[in-house]
Amino acid sequence: MLVAAVVLSAIDLQLNNALTTPDWAYHHRSGAWVAACLLTLAGAAAVTRVPSAAVAVGAGLLAGGVLGNLVSALVNGGSVPDPLLIGTHLGVAFNIADVFTLAGIPLLIGGLMAVVVANRDRLPPPSRAERWLMRRIGL
Repeated sequence: MLVAAVVLSAIDLQLNNALTTPDWAYHHRSGAWVAACLLTLAGAAAVTRVPSAAVAVGAGLLAGGVLGNLVSALVNGGSVPDPLLIGTHLGVAFNIADVFTLAGIPLLIGGLMAVVVANRDRLPPPSRAERWLMRRIGL
């Protein structure tokens, strides 16, 4: 996952350098955003222990996108350039790291769901509160 994340973030950085970004398409990021990125990277690294190719690919895409935006912000004084534009300043501005992130999230969630369903016999039985809730909603 680390190799994939570094390669994908390098692609993002190269594309951001090659394309011109209008001033309005730089988005400033806060310290809390940096902390959230670091937590997301740690979570993506943790789920790579799950024995699933979909989870590994999803985690790699997610980590690559997050790392790309994080490095972009650090290189650009806390702002992330979004050189890919749809429309004018009233349209949508994004970068390839955003695409990696948005592709990785559903793949990661889907992979984790598949692993849980495949291993549902290994899950602990529902607690008393969970049984009450399942009865209440008709399951």
